[in-house]
Amino acid sequence: MSGSTVNLIRSAAPAVMSGPAVDQAYQLLESEFSAPHMGALAELPDRGHHASLLGRASAQLSELYTELTSYGWRLVPRPGADHQRAAQLLRSDVDTLADVRGARADQGDDVGPLRLEMLGPVSFAAGLALPGGEKVLADHGARRDLAESLAAGAAEHVAHVRRAVAPSSLSVVILEPDYARVRTAQVPTVSGYQSLRAVSRDETRSLLGAVVDALRTAGADEVLLDFGTAVTAEQAEDFFSRNQARVDGFGIAVPLLGTPDWERVAELAEGGALFSAGLLRAGEAAPTAAGPTGLPQVTDLSARLLQPWQRLGMPLNALGAVTVTPFGAQDRSLLGQVGQAQAMRLATRIRDTAEALTEHINEG
Repeated sequence: MSGSTVNLIRSAAPAVMSGPAVDQAYQLLESEFSAPHMGALAELPDRGHHASLLGRASAQLSELYTELTSYGWRLVPRPGADHQRAAQLLRSDVDTLADVRGARADQGDDVGPLRLEMLGPVSFAAGLALPGGEKVLADHGARRDLAESLAAGAAEHVAHVRRAVAPSSLSVVILEPDYARVRTAQVPTVSGYQSLRAVSRDETRSLLGAVVDALRTAGADEVLLDFGTAVTAEQAEDFFSRNQARVDGFGIAVPLLGTPDWERVAELAEGGALFSAGLLRAGEAAPTAAGPTGLPQVTDLSARLLQPWQRLGMPLNALGAVTVTPFGAQDRSLLGQVGQAQAMRLATRIRDTAEALTEHINEG
């Protein structure tokens, strides 16, 4: 193993929190995830659908508009109260984070890096309805229009964050939890009796490519993709090996990875990929999941990353490409379902794990 020193294995603040008080949540997160760890523009879905991941995606659309119905969000011809509410909440969240960070900067605290998480165009098309009720996913032209609108709106959002919050660096994670289902025709129609036709590999690459390019142009320093599952060979080829639609790395759900998955991670790491590593299992968000606090110990969490890394013979200093976080795309919403105090205990344990891993590597 290499004895080379890395500056830090970073941790990222959770992107979902419970409760309705945005300023309080952001103050808590900023106090625990100061530089060089990564802060977050966290969602507080307790405020309603307008503040959810899908609501935020709807708020980012440019020249497309949405409204809430009994079956969820759908496209509409003109902006109404729901669209305006979602957009207002997102703008207000950015401004609140800017105020919190500004107050800390006035006290001499370092304004560190920031991480944004956003719903990707493929999963967005699987969750958003056309005006008639069927999923956007069912219509080729609608899928293209949605991706273009999201790309333009996400670029404006990133630019707003850059101006208002002025982070030292900005990382964007595109969440695609339904990507595999879209590619394999597992998304049901609105009736539920059939499945929508699979979307081709070339098209999904194009849809995501439009968003990735827009984010880079708008000032994102890193763009990662999180599919909520292990990275497949197809995904690695489409979004890392190619020049077009190329991202900087991927999200990985560490407890779910088998040996072949880790081998692919090692190949990607050797190629310079970055990783957002979710260390927790879904049940560990509950207060009684493991021990009196419901949390694994730092040594256990560290081992989840170190052991497979070392089994593959990867140099320890290569772990500098990893940012640790509680959960990836599939389970991130769990942090909004537990109390704020428990969510902060989870988050702090992850930060402590990042610092323990850094110390371990520096001593190696």
